[in-house]
Amino acid sequence: MAKSLGWVRFDHYSIAAPDAEQAIAFHEKLFGLERDHVFRSPSEGFRGALLNMPDGQGQVEILAPFGDDSFVQDFLDKRGPGLHHITIEVEDIDAAVEYLRDELGIEPYRGIWSDGQWRQTFIHPRDTGGILYQLFEWLPGHGPDNPLTDFGPAE
Repeated sequence: MAKSLGWVRFDHYSIAAPDAEQAIAFHEKLFGLERDHVFRSPSEGFRGALLNMPDGQGQVEILAPFGDDSFVQDFLDKRGPGLHHITIEVEDIDAAVEYLRDELGIEPYRGIWSDGQWRQTFIHPRDTGGILYQLFEWLPGHGPDNPLTDFGPAE
């Protein structure tokens, strides 16, 4: 049994906002962040961008709804704009889930699934004192510095 979650690194924190471009422009100006790429996921009902923190410290993700049935719109309706989740890369997502269950009595939210680039799960805010955590591991051949990683179309 692992003695920890298997933290590799902080990846990003995600902000839910009603207007993606406004939130992106604000964070670029506030912190001098540079836009890595923008994305759109009509099937999941969201759009946004990843902004790079200085010196490779991580990223800020902006999420905005893309349609009324978006999970982002639901979040905004219930909680308003703000922090949506924090994402941590782990060594082994299966071992991390086993640790959550065996050592902390936490059942991962929505199980483990893949988007084709990484395997991921979430820890629900009710289990963490109010913060949604996303845990992931890259699939072989993928990662932020790998040309096979596809972040999707810009618009």
